[in-house]
Amino acid sequence: MVGFLLMSHICLAQIPVSKEPRHHDILDNSHVRLLDVHIPAGDTSEFHIHQTPSVFIILKNVKTGSEVISEEDHTNSPIPHFDNIWFEGFYEKPRIHRVWNSDQEEFHVMDIELPNKNFKNLGPPIPQKAFAFLFDEKPVRAYRLHMEPSSTISLPVMNADVLMILLSDSAESMHINNKIFYKKGDFLYVSFGQELHFINGGKAKAEFAFFELK
Repeated sequence: MVGFLLMSHICLAQIPVSKEPRHHDILDNSHVRLLDVHIPAGDTSEFHIHQTPSVFIILKNVKTGSEVISEEDHTNSPIPHFDNIWFEGFYEKPRIHRVWNSDQEEFHVMDIELPNKNFKNLGPPIPQKAFAFLFDEKPVRAYRLHMEPSSTISLPVMNADVLMILLSDSAESMHINNKIFYKKGDFLYVSFGQELHFINGGKAKAEFAFFELK
């Protein structure tokens, strides 16, 4: 009976992360499935499975916990974290878990699933000083972009699709290719073959997660 209940418990956990109700699918194409995750204070997600290579970005960090049924053992190879941004491949084993928020504020995360397997060669990293290189993995190359107040940056025609996510509140002063960014989590997806033009017209720095998608 115990074994039966355990197997039933595990079977119920096979909900793909994109179907978990607190993970909101806000962009879905051949390169990216962007999940905007909101777990209210005191709430717990359903059990769900991560099995697609993914980047995670914490936009609002609070006290959380996780009950894990299955995941890779990273004891001898810890996952590199770049402050609030990191990559997990899930190449050997998926993670099946649920997450709870034990704090008084909402837990806000971006889960960027990267389903594409037809990778391309991106060439050398972006050399401009404002782009701080983070990591280069099979499906993605990542940077942290720092925009100084009252500054502009332009990039030539991009060789890859690009995803940009705002990490700081911009007070409507930040524009990329005529898109206005208002708050943390605002994003822009740009297909390859386009130039990029950044304008920070405000008096505060703006910070982005910037991804070249292979």
